[in-house]
Amino acid sequence: MPLVYGNGEAKRMDRLFNNHWFVRLVSLLIAIMLYTMVNMDNVSNQPGVLPDNEESSYMLNNVDVQVYYNEEEYEVVDMDETVNVKLTGPQTSIMLFQLSRPSFEVYADLEDQGEGSHNVRLQHRNFPADLDVSISPRISSIELEKQKTISYPVDVQVLNEEDIEEGYNLGEAEVSPGEVDIKAPQATHEQIDTVKTSVDVSGADERVEAEADVIAYDSAGNEVDISTQPESVSVEIPIDSPNVQVPISLSREGTLSDNLSIVSLNVEETEASIYGPLDIINEINSVEAVLDLSGIEENGTMEIPVNSPEGIDRVEPETIEVEVEVGEREETVFEDVPIKVENMPDEYSYTMTEPEESTSDVTVYGSSEVLEALEAEDISLTVDWEDAEEDNSPVTLSVYSSGPTEVRVEPDIDEVEVEWSDETSSEEEAGESNE
Repeated sequence: MPLVYGNGEAKRMDRLFNNHWFVRLVSLLIAIMLYTMVNMDNVSNQPGVLPDNEESSYMLNNVDVQVYYNEEEYEVVDMDETVNVKLTGPQTSIMLFQLSRPSFEVYADLEDQGEGSHNVRLQHRNFPADLDVSISPRISSIELEKQKTISYPVDVQVLNEEDIEEGYNLGEAEVSPGEVDIKAPQATHEQIDTVKTSVDVSGADERVEAEADVIAYDSAGNEVDISTQPESVSVEIPIDSPNVQVPISLSREGTLSDNLSIVSLNVEETEASIYGPLDIINEINSVEAVLDLSGIEENGTMEIPVNSPEGIDRVEPETIEVEVEVGEREETVFEDVPIKVENMPDEYSYTMTEPEESTSDVTVYGSSEVLEALEAEDISLTVDWEDAEEDNSPVTLSVYSSGPTEVRVEPDIDEVEVEWSDETSSEEEAGESNE
């Protein structure tokens, strides 16, 4: 009848077989039993179960040699890293050693030794006491070299630079700290050609910030197995968005005191670079800088901001300097300055009903020097069809005046009335009636 175990008994059995000491003990017992069975013919007339403890030997090949030395000051640069070990003793002890595999060690003690080559007698420990241990070679030549600390600059290797967003440009990488220390023997320092860190910028469209590992390389581009202090550095790579240059348009707000007028406005920087997505900056024709006249009492230089259009990253320069010269204000009148309609579709026709003559008188304020050189053609009056809020005729539109920046232009009227018609619609209606 088969044996049946309950859940508790099965779990206990599982725990036993998962215990490596239990497995080793069972293996040892099985080995002894097998050895006894094989040697039964040799144990006749013997009172014991086991045969005589015949002497045997066992060879351990390529055993690692552990070196103990002052690791803070020195480095092992040359030695035979492995030796062969021959164990001799009772066969039973050999078998026990093979089964249990204790944590033995072959080592060289150089704790009190300094720089140079040392012939050291190798030692061992944790082998069974009843086994003779023979190490080959017994004497090992080990060279210690004094370590030195050298600082190396960190180069940044930018990966996938070609995969950044279209139109964007990489700036110069900034590394912190800019140098790392490497503590190693002179022979290792001589292998080092460069110390690098790598940053991947694929798909980037803004400043890249990364913490990156530092690696030393030889002249062939192979890694040198050595640690650095610190092991990583902070890297920042600025990325400039696409940019175009546009003119700076100087406009004015506020008014001068009653007795003053602008004689001249001089601006050294007349263009600005705007940065941002290509589809936005390509639609911008100029940027505006606004000069506030209300605070001007005398000649001088004023610093004013350059306005940044919506949707762009930045504008350079952010400010400009305007040299302002003022003088006594005078005025002159230009009569019948024509009023022009802008941005009206080509298929539309219009008639200005108020004023019927489509003109207005204009008063211009400025210094005598400026007004003397001013002509009617320098003044313009316009209305913008895009300001129309109704689809029906007529429409009322605001009048815009412009002139040289040194003068203030005031037309006699603020609004006009325009009647308009769509010629395309008229032609279609005429065609339908003829049919």
